[in-house]
Amino acid sequence: MSKTKHLVLDIGNTHTKYGYFEAGKLLDSGLCTHWDSNEWDLFHQQTPFTKVLVGTVGAITKQILSLLPKSCDVVFIDDTTRYPFSSAYDNIHALGTDRRAGLAGAMLTHPNTSVLIIDAGSCITYDYLDASGHHAGGAISPGRGMRYSALHMFTANLPLLDPIDTIPEMGISTATSMSLGVEAGVVAEIHAQIEAFSKKFGNFTIILTGGDANFLIKNIKYPIFASDDLILSGLQHLLMFNSLHEK
Repeated sequence: MSKTKHLVLDIGNTHTKYGYFEAGKLLDSGLCTHWDSNEWDLFHQQTPFTKVLVGTVGAITKQILSLLPKSCDVVFIDDTTRYPFSSAYDNIHALGTDRRAGLAGAMLTHPNTSVLIIDAGSCITYDYLDASGHHAGGAISPGRGMRYSALHMFTANLPLLDPIDTIPEMGISTATSMSLGVEAGVVAEIHAQIEAFSKKFGNFTIILTGGDANFLIKNIKYPIFASDDLILSGLQHLLMFNSLHEK
């Protein structure tokens, strides 16, 4: 089997996404959150691969790995991993794997370009990478779903709501008041963060990724490059950069 065929797994708090690469090119991607061993076997038969790169180690990761075909060689991002960028972070290994992968992915999609990466998932993360490939740092805040959960968990009478597609113009009920507060608050925060990064660093390209990207791209009043597969491409970049596909 060719060593150029790889699988990378982006294991998040809610979903697991796969990316299937051949010779460095993404051929297929999708969700595999609830696949069982039979579905993994069928996938492996249809899209054979020799190497799997996983960014995280935990209970969910171990469960997924137990379902993969036994012939797969699994490698991880760990403390020995090298990165194609430098970082001002006090400990690069404390930077979330998804953030590290996002930075690596941005170097592929926007080489020699200053970028602000906004990853809107369970949390919203912001990372600034300058044109020379230096990560200056970033920020983390609760994502949309987490904000709804907090309102429900830490108050006696507020319901648990799901994020919505359209921001209410005014709260005329408990539900619409919560939705307006959460959704408009997220959008306002992102605008404020973009302005703050712009004031500090000047012009840059905004890259938006994550599960809430489709909602946010309709509500953020800045030119944005949306990338559904930024993290997957970044994981593949790290796989190749570290020559893990050859081991």
